[in-house]
Amino acid sequence: MNNLTLHILNTVPWSNLNRDDTGTPKRAVIGGVLRGMLSSQSIKRAARSDYESRSLDRSIRSTNLAGIITDRAREITPDLDPKSSAAAAKKLVSALVKNAGGEEKEGKESGTSSWLSLEEIETAAAAVAAGTTTVSTAGKDEAATFVDAGRTGSLSIAAFGRMFAAAPEANTAAAIAVGPALSVHKAVIETDYFSTMDEDPKASHKGASFLGVASYTSGVFYRTVTIDRAQLKRSWTGMSSDTARDQLALMVEALIYKLPSGKRNATAPYVAPLLVLAEEQSYRLAYDFETPVLPGNDGGYGDPAVRRLAAQRAAALDFDKANFGIALAAGTAAGLDGFNAETTGVEGVVAAVVDWILE
Repeated sequence: MNNLTLHILNTVPWSNLNRDDTGTPKRAVIGGVLRGMLSSQSIKRAARSDYESRSLDRSIRSTNLAGIITDRAREITPDLDPKSSAAAAKKLVSALVKNAGGEEKEGKESGTSSWLSLEEIETAAAAVAAGTTTVSTAGKDEAATFVDAGRTGSLSIAAFGRMFAAAPEANTAAAIAVGPALSVHKAVIETDYFSTMDEDPKASHKGASFLGVASYTSGVFYRTVTIDRAQLKRSWTGMSSDTARDQLALMVEALIYKLPSGKRNATAPYVAPLLVLAEEQSYRLAYDFETPVLPGNDGGYGDPAVRRLAAQRAAALDFDKANFGIALAAGTAAGLDGFNAETTGVEGVVAAVVDWILE
């Protein structure tokens, strides 16, 4: 079995972790009712940022990769000509990205956003500094080999994948699929009116100097993370390194714990998960809450959501038990023994997932 899926149920108190262009919490209509949503992109960004902040594994996503490579090249060789080094770096990146940019126009960065590891940036900068960025007769930059086609030393890039429009053969397929987090019940978008006071002692009035509104929601959110072990082994060159176990543990922890950070300093949005179910699968499967969960007898959606997920797992096992392998459950909710899985703490889940990846 090459897939392992983490099913995570999180209570998210009154907050606005991921908003749209109007400032309203992201949302979707599922099962005929409005659901709160945290996009998969925002969850991956949160996990990647946390993982890279706690490891030595860094990467940069930018529209100005050519400029970043130029700056590093001039740190290596300070007497490089600014114009020629910038042109060489842009030529390198252009072999991968259709509009490499590398300059700023009218205060805005030009170019197409792309993603490189610091190792790749360092290799490209060394080539620019050494003056070895020549162009082949095919029009492609020979030094574009600073990117290993389909493979990378960055766990973040290997996990979430990247695309090069000008060199699709160099793309890295994502080894970890992250679904959006969706509330398991009908969501309500609430509006909060706020104001700020003018504290100038000489102000002509003592009232509010600013009036505004902000939107928030709350709920129990379900999300999934599926790890394709075979793809990760193909994509990540660090799998056999001495630090692989520690890096993988940091990534798995980040995927379990980290959520987007919108308005986090104005709310208290982070709560330990109700449930983390790690489930080995032949075919990648998620569970659904197409029928919205109703509040329990004492109010709240947490306990009914956990029971609903346990019932769906039992039905899936009855349908095709051969599709499932090892299973572990951890969390703060009651009733974890109803998942037909080994119960443990989050440390046990992380260790088991890392062991599974490294098998």
